[in-house]
Amino acid sequence: MIKHHNFFKVHLPKKEYKGENENELVDILMEEAHLVSDGKWTKDYEPTNPKIDKFEISLYPSILYAVNKLGFSEQEKFQRINHSIDVGFVDFLERFNPLYKCTSFIEYHLYHYKGEKREFYKHIKYQILTIIKNRKKGKRKNFDYESLEQIVQDWVDEKMSKQENNSTIFNAKNLIVNQKSKIKNQSIKTDGKEKESNWNKTNVIIALIVGIATIISIIWQIMN
Repeated sequence: MIKHHNFFKVHLPKKEYKGENENELVDILMEEAHLVSDGKWTKDYEPTNPKIDKFEISLYPSILYAVNKLGFSEQEKFQRINHSIDVGFVDFLERFNPLYKCTSFIEYHLYHYKGEKREFYKHIKYQILTIIKNRKKGKRKNFDYESLEQIVQDWVDEKMSKQENNSTIFNAKNLIVNQKSKIKNQSIKTDGKEKESNWNKTNVIIALIVGIATIISIIWQIMN
């Protein structure tokens, strides 16, 4: 199992398929048939890396086989695999009934995402939504892509709006209070308060040192 930028979990078979041996194709087809049919087509077949959670995505090994067989560069392989995973992500969103519950799938991956949430939101907005919009334009199949687009759009807009509001920093120097408001005799302290606090701490430390020195001096005089 590998992680796709920590966006969501992806399952690959433990065996590495390099696209160098034609006999690999049999294993690949068996693995893929098992994943596609949830084991119904391959009852006697033991998967090399079974899915644990229903929200996890299985990346079919034929993708890796194809990109290796075609001699793609490492960058091209990375782009192809990433796109295939995003397509699988949208496929999973389409499975929910009622459709609005598909946001639970997105929330699941957001919960397990370890990076900056803003990056996750951007990925949904600019990658996942783009795939949905393209499917809507191409009329890929008889599906309500318009509603799916609206549901995902509302979700990401709400998340990004909340994050923006939480990260807003109000500068007290730019605060203007209406003269007719009930707020009176309020003072705003910025840098001065911090300086005053540091100054008070310094005074306490000095006083403590002087006090200890005085006590030691008195004790010394008494003993002598």
